[in-house]
Amino acid sequence: LGTWAQSVAAAWVITTEQSSPLMVAMIQVAAAFPLVALSILTGVLADNYDRRKVMLVGMLLELAGGIFITILAYIGLLHPITLIISVFCIAIGSAIVTPAWQAAVGEQVPREHIGSAVLLNSVNYNVARAVGPAIGGLLLGAAGAPTVFLLNCVCYGSLIWAIWRWRRDVPARRLPPERLFEGVVAALRYTQHSTVTRVVMLRAFAFGLSASALWALLPLLAYAHEQGDALLYGYMLGALGVGAILGSAVVRRLQAAWGASGLVSVAAGLLAACLLGLGLTSTLWLAFPALLLSGACWIGVLATYNTTVQRLVPDWVKARSLALYQTAIFGGLAAGSFMWGHFAGTMGVSGALSAAGVMLAITVALLYRSRLPEQVNTQSLARADTTEPALSAAGFNTQHGAVLVAVEYLIPREKLSALIDAARPLRLLRLRNGAQQWQLFRDLEREGVWREVFLVESWMQYLRMIDRMTLADKMVLDGLLALHDGDKPPVVSRNVSYLAMNEAQGFSLRREPESL
Repeated sequence: LGTWAQSVAAAWVITTEQSSPLMVAMIQVAAAFPLVALSILTGVLADNYDRRKVMLVGMLLELAGGIFITILAYIGLLHPITLIISVFCIAIGSAIVTPAWQAAVGEQVPREHIGSAVLLNSVNYNVARAVGPAIGGLLLGAAGAPTVFLLNCVCYGSLIWAIWRWRRDVPARRLPPERLFEGVVAALRYTQHSTVTRVVMLRAFAFGLSASALWALLPLLAYAHEQGDALLYGYMLGALGVGAILGSAVVRRLQAAWGASGLVSVAAGLLAACLLGLGLTSTLWLAFPALLLSGACWIGVLATYNTTVQRLVPDWVKARSLALYQTAIFGGLAAGSFMWGHFAGTMGVSGALSAAGVMLAITVALLYRSRLPEQVNTQSLARADTTEPALSAAGFNTQHGAVLVAVEYLIPREKLSALIDAARPLRLLRLRNGAQQWQLFRDLEREGVWREVFLVESWMQYLRMIDRMTLADKMVLDGLLALHDGDKPPVVSRNVSYLAMNEAQGFSLRREPESL
């Protein structure tokens, strides 16, 4: 509520300062850029530490930024540059909060109800988006921008109090938290080998790049109208929020009828038509229905993407996957806001909105074949019961030095085709969960012997691979084990690089200078 009220005041202050269209659009850039640059880092924190505490840290930063912008407004030092800097600082706190908040939604309900929980979270957000701008516009006209900024601080304070009182059950961890760089690499490796996250990120970035024109240019659209004032801008934002609320009431039914990919394509196509309509008309009785429909389309696209990631990604990387999705969508919003602000300065607001509509329509057509997964057994993403290898790590460094794992299978000739089919998902499984390289080798000297070999960065990363195993992963492994024709289980050998050996065990990794 406070954030959306503040967005009205911030956009209107910079618009009434006779700033260029690019400067007005920079408000959206400042709000989105920290979410692009920091989300993956804060996602690592949310996956490895108490999400409640992570959210509290981010909210305290947001509150500090809100207090700063309020003080500047009251003493008359809130100029366009200082306003953009202040919004940027608040957005840093938001970048810390968002991945933990999104991932925490899935903790409140069973996995099969995650879609409903995500949608309810979106409804709450959009109720605030419908009411907040109207309140912001009224307060802005009646009491001025400083009062609106003060309201935002009060809202931050109430949210901090609510999160402080939440008593979250922190799941027990068998392994120490990942280091920041390791966590980022693990998330990027998972994304590289996960079709779900790659498709969602691609489509989200492309959508945000075009659809950002709606948010970036709306203050200019309101200001350019003959009845344009802060209240009109607030009503326009409110129309988007009301449309999102109405759209959320039918999202689940439309997903069931059209599928996730179909709903996203239809909603994005309708939003493209709305952008064209806003660019071609200046009549309010046409603009407001277009804004209502735009809000419904917006929630249809984003709720579908968010639900897809929530439902199809395992818990160990969920916050980071959501962070990468947020990075993609806000990266598109930031780049698009800058681009459409520049175009609005050269071709006018109407021309920029029309161009954005055309670009979004082309994007929908180009990405139509990149389908989102429709059906999945969500229970299969639960963590599997696994046991760590009964080996002592006392003789080597568990954080440094590669580990080479080889698994020897005995496969009869008639099962070779099934082996190749089973190897494909196994390769993706190993690489997603942490392996750097993977290969399947045939022994030329022993008939029917095949070796699965994969390389892991360190012994600790190997233990994390085991800990990350889901029920779906175990089904893949069981499918391969069913092809094994030996009397005993496959032989597993684990080999540690000499770089991991401790000097205390008699190994020295320092080269002595050669004598002349």
